[in-house]
Amino acid sequence: MPPPETKVQISLTSGNVDLELAEGDELPQEIAGTWSATDLPSANSVYLQITDASSRFQMPAPQLATAGTAFTFNLQTAADVPAGTYEGTLNVRACRDSACAQTYAGTSGSISYALRVAAVADWETHQRDAGHTGYVPIWLNASKFAEAWRWQRPPDGEPIGGINAVVTGKGVVYLSKDVYFGEGALIALNEQDGLEAWRVSFGTVPALGPPAVKGDNIFVATTGHQDTFLWRFNAGTGGFRSKSAFSGQWPHTLNPTVFDDRVYVGAGYYGGVAYSFSTLDGAAVWQYASGGVWDMFTPAVNENFVYHYDGGTLHLVDKETGVAAHTIADPFGGGSSGYSYHGSPILGSRSNVLAYAGGAFSGRASSNVEQYDQRVLSSFDVSANMRYEWSTSYAYLTAPAVAHGQIYVARNSPMSLDAIDETTGQIVWSWRPEGQGDSSFHRNIVVTRNLLFVSTDAAVYAIDLQTRAVRWRHPQPGMLALSADRTLYIATGARESNGGLVAIRLQ
Repeated sequence: MPPPETKVQISLTSGNVDLELAEGDELPQEIAGTWSATDLPSANSVYLQITDASSRFQMPAPQLATAGTAFTFNLQTAADVPAGTYEGTLNVRACRDSACAQTYAGTSGSISYALRVAAVADWETHQRDAGHTGYVPIWLNASKFAEAWRWQRPPDGEPIGGINAVVTGKGVVYLSKDVYFGEGALIALNEQDGLEAWRVSFGTVPALGPPAVKGDNIFVATTGHQDTFLWRFNAGTGGFRSKSAFSGQWPHTLNPTVFDDRVYVGAGYYGGVAYSFSTLDGAAVWQYASGGVWDMFTPAVNENFVYHYDGGTLHLVDKETGVAAHTIADPFGGGSSGYSYHGSPILGSRSNVLAYAGGAFSGRASSNVEQYDQRVLSSFDVSANMRYEWSTSYAYLTAPAVAHGQIYVARNSPMSLDAIDETTGQIVWSWRPEGQGDSSFHRNIVVTRNLLFVSTDAAVYAIDLQTRAVRWRHPQPGMLALSADRTLYIATGARESNGGLVAIRLQ
């Protein structure tokens, strides 16, 4: 009489998988279940295998079923799934061998999954986008971080010697030389190897600001009386497209802001003017003069308004006419101080706008040098209420990032990186480095779905948003940018650029 046939029953205890992720995410996912067998000879083993016929997950090797009944598979989404919406099924079966060449009779387990994969935008301007949020909605595994390449501005006798904050687009990182009556240049480097793709020289100019890129256009401003222009080039080749004059004595510009078919830049002969130009031909559309802070500002923009902050008042400007639809005074803001602003309004997640109150002073005629002044951060309700909401209890220094209902920003009196509730303005949690010789925070914050990047005077850190643990440290501080190609850029130098750029591959 033949022995009874072995049967293995599998039951999955995990529910159906429903994920929102970004292109390139290797998002962890746990699948759990139980197994049982009947008429299993003691000499036989049971291996469990999980499969996806569509290969949208990275699958672990078959695992030997233990004496207990429970099992868990730790999966990751596949990094090569393009943007789109997908459905499929994960199946678990029981096998007689580790290669799963033979299976047991019985029942397999299955659950369905749905994936909504979003495309990732590049780091196009100050704090990434027209909302200036500093948020890149991707998931990262810090164990994979590795330096890819370095670039250094060669000495050329010009007194500053630094570079401005970088931007990225379609596999290219763009930088501009920060100069004081020196040879200005806009330079494109290949993200893959750091080799120069092209450069545009402006000859000797009083000052050159940081660039902005959108689609196949890249914008950058030269400033200084008759040399004050917003330039537009072909982002792929560096070919000249247009040059638009605006007013300025000796201003320095923050990155232009691009939204739809308009590009915005801040300056003015006596400061405090936001300019709007066409991205199609460079034609001037309007200018909005509020006075207030002198330079180093750029507006935030969405489908509703251009948001301009002058150091004391938030102005909501009609995108078509350049006329203010609303103004909201900041009780903590200053008047016309003659100082630079060093920042931008930030579009929050709850019909709110955030802005540093008052101006700031860097002590240098340079667009890359960080300001000294710490300031309170104010929040404005820009829904139907149109009102000032709150200001922080502490004064802060770094360019903030906004995500997950929180504002991430750092201060140095005392030294603390704070996560602030976006609704109340209250601190939710704080972090500071310990035992590494760091004495102050600098530059800007970058946030992803699971990590926060911040620079001190000694290093750049990646902090786990859930545990607050340090997941990675790079021993060079600087201004940060994170590309769609998942490369972190550090324009090195804690308070001012030393002309270096480090590329860290994050995947």
